[in-house]
Amino acid sequence: MNIGVVVVTFNRLEKLKLALKSYEEQRLLPKYILVVNNNSNDGTKEYLEEWKKDKKPFDKIVINLSKNTGGSGGFYEGLKNSLNYDSDWIWVADDDAYPKNDAFEIAKQYLENSKYENKQISAICGTVLKSDKKTIDCSHRRKIYTTHFNRISQPYSKEKDYKCDFFEINAFSYVGTMINKEKLQQTELTKKDYFIYYDDTEHSYRLSKLGKIICIPKMQIVHDAPHSQMNEIVKWKLYYLVRNTLDFIRCNFDEKYFKQSCFEIPFKFKIAVFLFGKNKKYGYKMINEAVKDAKEGKTGLHEIYKPGWNPINN
Repeated sequence: MNIGVVVVTFNRLEKLKLALKSYEEQRLLPKYILVVNNNSNDGTKEYLEEWKKDKKPFDKIVINLSKNTGGSGGFYEGLKNSLNYDSDWIWVADDDAYPKNDAFEIAKQYLENSKYENKQISAICGTVLKSDKKTIDCSHRRKIYTTHFNRISQPYSKEKDYKCDFFEINAFSYVGTMINKEKLQQTELTKKDYFIYYDDTEHSYRLSKLGKIICIPKMQIVHDAPHSQMNEIVKWKLYYLVRNTLDFIRCNFDEKYFKQSCFEIPFKFKIAVFLFGKNKKYGYKMINEAVKDAKEGKTGLHEIYKPGWNPINN
């Protein structure tokens, strides 16, 4: 079983070092590790040049991008390039995700003993643990479906699901997911113009149409990220969360679901707007802009809402 690894990084060198170490210490080593450096300026490029020189029983590949293309652009480049290398499965993760050292071994055992043939499976993924290494973060695995009144339901997995040997989903985050290379070749790659947010949800939902997506609870990944990133979201990321959520629905469901979502989603993110405080008018303006762009099918990096944007300074 040949496993390739794709890691996307941007200005988190110390976390990247831990992530790379977690792959190098796998009981079942990968065929290669491919790192996409999203134009970091914290010494990442120089570190990766030295990292490549340290010979290991797997290939080391580094792609240095000339600009920060966001997580979406980074995963697009990583997955596109992975198709040129020898692997059956491609593991994808950010630089703050650390699989436990038996993760690949557990994946191999599942695939060898599964009642499903490999060609029936689009992807497998594991349990995402919060940085305390104990608490399950259920938000990374979901089952998306339509409901009455033209609504889309996107509930997180439940803690009880993780007591099973495995369970089926149709949407995952890129934190600790292994994609069947053959299925990856049969559909479009990550939507790079999303920049951030919902790129993995949109991609995984398409993959679920080609084969099953199975979560294996015993396969565990520690996600070294804050429990809540709402303070970051209100600065500039809220725009992409709203726009890309709607674009995902527009591209994958009937128009009636999209119209209903355009009406409901602004209310869903009302709490985020109030975190703008006295500048909440900027939040409402941002959400309205996101809905308008989604209706027009406009993606890419917004001319105003870019990394670092803050209503106080704009």
